[in-house]
Amino acid sequence: MTEHVEHSTTSVVTSSQWQNISWVLLDMDGTLLDLCFDDHFWQSALPQVYAEYHQVSMAEADAFINRIANEKYGSLDWYCIDFWSQQVGFDIRPTKQTLTHLIGFRKGALAFLKWLKHQGKHVVLATNAHPDSIALKDAQTDLSAWVDHILHAHDANAPKESANYWQWLHKKTQFIGEQTLFIDDNDHILDAAHNAGIGYCIGVNTPNSAAEPKTSRYPAFDHFQELYPPSI
Repeated sequence: MTEHVEHSTTSVVTSSQWQNISWVLLDMDGTLLDLCFDDHFWQSALPQVYAEYHQVSMAEADAFINRIANEKYGSLDWYCIDFWSQQVGFDIRPTKQTLTHLIGFRKGALAFLKWLKHQGKHVVLATNAHPDSIALKDAQTDLSAWVDHILHAHDANAPKESANYWQWLHKKTQFIGEQTLFIDDNDHILDAAHNAGIGYCIGVNTPNSAAEPKTSRYPAFDHFQELYPPSI
């Protein structure tokens, strides 16, 4: 069944802005896809498997994983499946595979992607996710069918938090900064995009549908309906 698109009477992006936007760069986890999969993996599934594998308590497992996560936050290692597998002592891919039932689009995301295609925008998936994570999620959602390019940080050898990623992305796409919209659920990444000259930076209020909303320093939305031009 095709998801129905309803234009909002108020929009985070105005009609005149949409007329100016030719490039749309989209984060994956927490923006297009519900973050419940990733949050459950990192906060519950991985600590449990680590505790069982190393015969330690859940508290010790949580402490170990959180320590590494805090040390590596914002770096390419933080997003790297191979790095984490090395740290915990086993391949984390099979654990991710057991949670594929949690992988899915955020409400309204697929309809928004179809609308962007219909509008003739250049659509790029700009993600920090490891290519194996992208492949796992694409197998569940067919996300790649709705974007023109997937340009991930591991190919760039730099996370989206870094200016190097945005320089690399610009070389790959030749996007025009003042005509580009970027959506991400991470304000630090939005800061980097803004500093790279991206004209329109938008945050996400509810990256995880099962968690409480968060606040952003940027204009932000909950449902994708809020992004469409206002009804005339």
